[in-house]
Amino acid sequence: MEFSRSCLYSALSLVCASDVLATETMTVWSSPAAATSTILDRQTLTALDKENVAQALSVVPGVILQKSGGRNELQVKVRGFDSRQVPIFFDGVPIYVPYDGNLDLGRLLTADIASIEVGKGYSSLLQGPGQMGGAINITTGRPTKPLEVNAGYRQGWVRGKDSGSERWASLGVSHDAGYFQLSGTQRKQRFLGLPHRVDNPVAGRGGRMANSAADDKRGILKLGVTPGSRDDYSITYIRQDGSKDNPPYAGSHDQRSRYWQWPQYDKESYYFQGITALGETLTLKSRLYRDTFKNTLLMYNSLADLKRKSGSYSHYSDYSHGAGLQLASDVWFGDLLAFAVNWKDDVHREKGARAAPYDRYRDRTWSLASEYQWSSGDRVEVVAGISYDWRNSLEGKKHEKNGTLTHYAGNRVSAFNWQVMTKYHVDNKNSLAFSVSDRTRFPTLKERYTTSRPAYNQIARVNPGLKPERASGVDLTWNGAFSHDGRYEASLYYNRVDDAIESQSIEGGLVQNQNIGRVDYVGMDIGVRGHLVPMLEVGLSYGLVHAQVKRRNTGNITGLPTHTATVWFTLAPLSSLSLTISEEARSASDSVSSGTQKAAGFAVTHLRADYEMGKGLSLNVSISNLFDTRYAYSEGFTEEGRRYQAGVTYRF
Repeated sequence: MEFSRSCLYSALSLVCASDVLATETMTVWSSPAAATSTILDRQTLTALDKENVAQALSVVPGVILQKSGGRNELQVKVRGFDSRQVPIFFDGVPIYVPYDGNLDLGRLLTADIASIEVGKGYSSLLQGPGQMGGAINITTGRPTKPLEVNAGYRQGWVRGKDSGSERWASLGVSHDAGYFQLSGTQRKQRFLGLPHRVDNPVAGRGGRMANSAADDKRGILKLGVTPGSRDDYSITYIRQDGSKDNPPYAGSHDQRSRYWQWPQYDKESYYFQGITALGETLTLKSRLYRDTFKNTLLMYNSLADLKRKSGSYSHYSDYSHGAGLQLASDVWFGDLLAFAVNWKDDVHREKGARAAPYDRYRDRTWSLASEYQWSSGDRVEVVAGISYDWRNSLEGKKHEKNGTLTHYAGNRVSAFNWQVMTKYHVDNKNSLAFSVSDRTRFPTLKERYTTSRPAYNQIARVNPGLKPERASGVDLTWNGAFSHDGRYEASLYYNRVDDAIESQSIEGGLVQNQNIGRVDYVGMDIGVRGHLVPMLEVGLSYGLVHAQVKRRNTGNITGLPTHTATVWFTLAPLSSLSLTISEEARSASDSVSSGTQKAAGFAVTHLRADYEMGKGLSLNVSISNLFDTRYAYSEGFTEEGRRYQAGVTYRF
């Protein structure tokens, strides 16, 4: 029996191969058989009221929202791997911060993005280095109709008071010769609301969380030309300006309550991407990019310091630039061969006073990769990838407090990566995939060159010679269907991390990052989405992960609950009306490695209604944290209580 493999299924969405170029997923830089990612589409992001990328990613099975309470940063862990081990891309371009590999995903708004893709098991090495635990790709919008207009506004209230607002607008024009997309969005948070049972001098009074304001703005401009049916060239510019405050620690442990503020959390990216058909069988893909990051931190270590504006200062001014080329060939019916080269320069500059000179660090990373897809008949596909990566430290310069200048010696590390996946298609909608992998990630500049750990009152010794961390893993995934539009996915996995980088005590308060750890992760992901009856759609995302420390770990793995789940129901009694109720739940997790501080497990309910008025106009209302539950992702940092929102959207 013959059947089509032109569609790439996931538990949460369906993307057809003919649409891959339009959706700009990471599968553009991998063979179709390697497309095992879960994709969150625009409809899901809207129905579940996910305002930023971190919240949206928590819907994906196996992805866990993580909060750094002391820095008010939202990040995620993918099957236990943190953001240093799972790089983040915008349209395939890396945007993670050069210094520590992290990025506050709470600053990235979702109102003007098209989709979010998460690669957990097999993640193509053609995309670039560092994908030890997978990869995350955020895709920008691209018009498909001659004229597209989208605009919206939402207003929020907490206890009857204006708590913030969000607005967005986009204009898209598409033609056979090319396309144009312009969009902008802003979310202004005047304050976060506290649950009714929380009222104290530290956390906040009168329902207002202390030191909790934020303001994020982003603009995206994309211009593309399509001179041929298989040719596509685009230039994208993204500017994001942000500011945020950090609510203080208000838990029961003896921990300082800090009132830090970031008046500047800005990113700017511009990149070129091209797809060129070279005859009938060859395709050349290219990208060239520059990404900048500027961050200013004002550190007020008490409420009195905040009122006096007396505190320490820190400023980052980082940038990255790089390029990539991929040559792919149809070598036989159903067989594909691709080669890729990726280059990236990272520069980190920091200073501790406004008039001080910059400390400066620079890395250059190269990656050579190849991937081959082989098909046997209509049912079996095998895809294998290899890569060789190397990184050269080109500069390390630090201004010491006594006025001297320290130059660190250059260093070079390299790593070989490989992975293989076999996929068996039972029929057109059911498949079984098994993959094995051995992948690495290079230590960050912070891990190699940091000289202090102020949160722990420790002095750190640099270690420029740190080796890469390495993860060996296996993944077994079943994709199936329970109705004409109902999909489900179930995965079992095991990952072993060797040469894990950990802080090792040397003497007194002196520590050093060393390759001394080993951690094993074993778990299961389950995702379901589809209609039970025509007017009722259901979605389920569940993740189980167990982390076991095997060697020389300084403590427990933090921010990693064993169980996480999101379930939602969308009822559409009328073609113009939809009601979505969703529940987010997770078990307890350690907030510090010693295990003495734990964030308790919780369940939180959200509600949203959308009404289509006609002629492109729609209204929406929502209640976040419907039952005003008191909960925290990190112990002592209470999350927002009940919040009401109402908005209007226009689409043409």
